[in-house]
Amino acid sequence: MKLKDSYIPLLLLMTILFGLTFISVKAALQGLGVFQLVFGRYAIAFLALTLIFRKNLRRFRLERRDWKYFLLLTAVEPVGYFIFETYGLRYTSPAGASLIIAAIPIFSLIFAGFILNEKPAWPGIAGVMICFAGVYFIVRLQETNALAPAPLLGNSLVLLAAMSAGFYNCFARKLSFNHAPLTITYYQTLVGAAVFLPLALGEYFRGDSFDLNWAIAGHVLYLALGGSVLAYFLLNYALSRLEAAKVAVFSNLIPVVTIAASYLFFGEVLQPMQFVGAALVIGGIYLTYVPRARGVKRNA
Repeated sequence: MKLKDSYIPLLLLMTILFGLTFISVKAALQGLGVFQLVFGRYAIAFLALTLIFRKNLRRFRLERRDWKYFLLLTAVEPVGYFIFETYGLRYTSPAGASLIIAAIPIFSLIFAGFILNEKPAWPGIAGVMICFAGVYFIVRLQETNALAPAPLLGNSLVLLAAMSAGFYNCFARKLSFNHAPLTITYYQTLVGAAVFLPLALGEYFRGDSFDLNWAIAGHVLYLALGGSVLAYFLLNYALSRLEAAKVAVFSNLIPVVTIAASYLFFGEVLQPMQFVGAALVIGGIYLTYVPRARGVKRNA
């Protein structure tokens, strides 16, 4: 495998991990409040990283001048992103939410032009538009049901999450020029746990639902270690090596993972034309990423 192709398995693993998080969020919300869930996710992730690297925590030390950039990054994601995504999943289905997340490359392309001065090639733009057409086919046919009690509201909130992720991809790449991917991941978990702690306590003392069982605990553990630690490390690592738009386009595969998992876990079945949309998503991935990857040499 050539060096320039070695990122593809990592990006695919990242996609699978992120795709399954929609299932775990939907399942965990059956017993936990939104802020309780997100706090548990990031508190466990922060403790895990602190324990793993407890003998070498100095590697995560930041200069005072860098704090404002990290606070801006974490304000966008995880804070903004997970408020929008988790609330959105209360009202829409896992497959529907993941399909909206497929719009991330569009926002990444827009923000990359301003933040990173990355100029997209025409095949990349065409690929993203094909992906977006696939998303349209799928989302326009979504029906109101038990998994999606208010799909328009839920999808609108998840769209705001996609915008947050598009900005995050660009800004994280900018920070990765001077900071290691693991450092970015570590401070994401720290800020996420700190911000959502008082919000989670507020939910608890208001008497919001708190029904923690082994199944829900398992989903929270997966969200912490599989989603917030491993998946975000892979994302930040990829952003330190590849263009933000090229990394973001792999988010178009997330719906494919989530659709399959949602069928297995919840019995969610899509319409035939929605599968046509999924095929367009995969085609857009190829058009946007593969031709450019073959023509670009990179060092790692």
